[in-house]
Amino acid sequence: MMQQNIEKMYKAETPQQLSTISSTFYRVAQKETDEWLPLYYASYSLVRIAFFSEDRDEIDKHLDVAQRYVDELMEAKPRESEVHVLQALLYSMRISGAMSGMKYSALSNEALDKAEELNKNNPRIYYCRGNNVFHTPAMFGGGKTKAKPLFEKAMVLYESEVPQTAFWPSWDKRHTKKMLEQCND
Repeated sequence: MMQQNIEKMYKAETPQQLSTISSTFYRVAQKETDEWLPLYYASYSLVRIAFFSEDRDEIDKHLDVAQRYVDELMEAKPRESEVHVLQALLYSMRISGAMSGMKYSALSNEALDKAEELNKNNPRIYYCRGNNVFHTPAMFGGGKTKAKPLFEKAMVLYESEVPQTAFWPSWDKRHTKKMLEQCND
């Protein structure tokens, strides 16, 4: 069931599909209380909605639920790098302008620092860092030139990553490649 829903999640293209998948993961998490990955994917599915919706209210509504799940994960697995990366991604998805950008960029970077402290070989750290830098205006220290080395590091780590379980997070290797292409344009 986990594998089928992970595959559905990566193929989903609408907020409704992702919300339904998140609910399925959440139900699994309620039954498998010793496992943290179902709750992780319940949250990640909701975070992905930000990629498919322009409606800020809808995005924030889903991110609020995702944050509750991440809070539970932080309590259960405070030393898991993947949980901190998910928190960083969630913070990044809350950015909707300059004011929220200052607040949530700082929070995202703090979460990534903690994730890196726990596992410096987690490629999703450098993907998220690269994304944050890429979308920061050059006059504030961002841009594609500064993001490129972070995406390159992520790709090297994606290539050598050995998942700890069959359901281990593996998201955004494909998007890292696309971002590297944009950095080279």
